[in-house]
Order: sequence, then C-alpha cells, then structure tokens
Amino acid sequence: MSRFKFGILGGDYRYKLLYDGLLLDGYSVKAWGNGFLGSPSGLFSELLEDIDVLIGPIPVTKDNESVCLTDFPAVTLTELFEEMYRKNVKVFIGSVITPEIKALALKFNIKAYDFFACEEVSVYNAIPTAEGAISTAIQESDITLFDSKALVLGYGRCGKVLANMLKGLGARVYSTYRNETAAAYMKAFGIRGFNLYELKSRIEGFDFIFNTIPCEVLNREVLKKANKKCLIIDLAQAPGGTDFNFARDLNIRALYCPGLPGRVAPRTAAEILKSAVLNTALSQSFSE
Repeated sequence: MSRFKFGILGGDYRYKLLYDGLLLDGYSVKAWGNGFLGSPSGLFSELLEDIDVLIGPIPVTKDNESVCLTDFPAVTLTELFEEMYRKNVKVFIGSVITPEIKALALKFNIKAYDFFACEEVSVYNAIPTAEGAISTAIQESDITLFDSKALVLGYGRCGKVLANMLKGLGARVYSTYRNETAAAYMKAFGIRGFNLYELKSRIEGFDFIFNTIPCEVLNREVLKKANKKCLIIDLAQAPGGTDFNFARDLNIRALYCPGLPGRVAPRTAAEILKSAVLNTALSQSFSE
C-alpha cells in the first residue's frame, strides 16, 4: 500500500484531517485548493505530477461544469480530466459522481469512484449526519425531542440511523416507506410507518420533520398541511427536498443542512473517507 501517492483537490476541514491522516500513515500526499492547507502555490496541474489517485471535493461539482472549489481559481471538469490524462493519473475519487461525470472521465481513460456508492461509507457517514441533525434540532427548537412527534422522511441508510437515535431520545418517531421491506424493518424496530404517498394526509401535527429524500417531497401542497410551528431539517442531497421559499411564506422554519459530517464530526468523517480512499486504491491495484 505504501506505493500509492495521493493528491487532494479542494475539500473542507475534514480534507485537511484526511491529508494529515494519510501523511501519518506514511503515504505521499499533496493538496491544492484547500484553504485549511494554505494558499495554493503554482497551477492546479502541478498537483497531478507524480500521483496515483486524485481525491476530489464533496460534492465534486454543483453546476456539472466546474470543480467545486471555494475562493480558488475555477477548474472545469473537462480541464481536470484532460490534465489527469496528460499526467497519467487514472483514478479519481469524489462525491456525487453522476453517470455523466463517469462517462466524461472514461473518455480520458480515468476511473471515477463515488465515496457514497460504497455501502459501508454511506452507513458510517449516516452516524455523524444523524447526530448533526439531532444537534441542530436541539439548538434550533424551543421544545425537547423527548415526547415530541418526529417524522423522518425516507428510511434508507441515514433515515434508519436517525429514526433509531430519535427513538432512543424518547421521541414518538414516524417514518415513510415506499416498499414493504422498509415497512417491515420499521415495525421490527418500533418505528411507526406510513407510505410516502400518504404524506399529504399524514403531515399535520409533527413537531420535527427530518428529510433525507433527494427530491421535492415537501412541496407546496404538503407544506400547507404541516404544523406551522414545526421545524424542518433537510439533509438530502442538493438542492434538498423542501420548497424553502414557500415554507418561508408560511412562516415555517426550514433549515437546509448539507455536509453535516464535515461540520459536526470532521475527524470521524475524515477517518471514514480515508478508509474508503485506501480501499479504493487497493481494489484498483488488484484490477490492474
């Protein structure tokens, strides 16, 4: 494993900790475009010299054109992959890697991997996400979670962890399902469930609503029926699943909380990412 040389492009504070962790484990690692690691010297292309794996930000892009870099010179995805091809860097790891990004990378003979396509990464990442959501709920509400009526929209990896944590705090927890398998798990763990298609008729009366579904489920028609004193915490992938403008018109507090692991538990998040990076690099070496 010591033969791998890593480059880190962009990222937040957890990437600074990822950088430190890789160095501590004896790996060669360079970084560009991360303010926590100082101002960049030279061009981003210099980062790609003599590395095996490039680690991109979370998310890689917000506009499907440029790499997500804050306060640093813009780099388009095409420019990035062209330069990786020239420097013979064949592995790229990031987040929210769409089929279009994968296809663009393949044009330059680059394999693009998504952190969260890996099941264990998504499960582990759900833990700090859930803790961050609960911390936000406690800080932003004037009632306790204990004995509150809480709804978790979506019972995937994050939804499962969050629902169980809320139940442990004494909340009356409900969640939504779209298949009978999810409904069975809810019943097994003591979570009250109903079909997502019933949301409009069931939304009234909740004190807390946590959304994990990456499409607009909390639309105008649903929000009209919601408790106007509820607190909405949206955890879904950008742009979230809430009509935030309409919620504001109704005086409903709706908070969009992306990237919670990097904010509430950056060291844990960095360890999760480091494990994924090393596992990806190892699997790539076996496939060569």
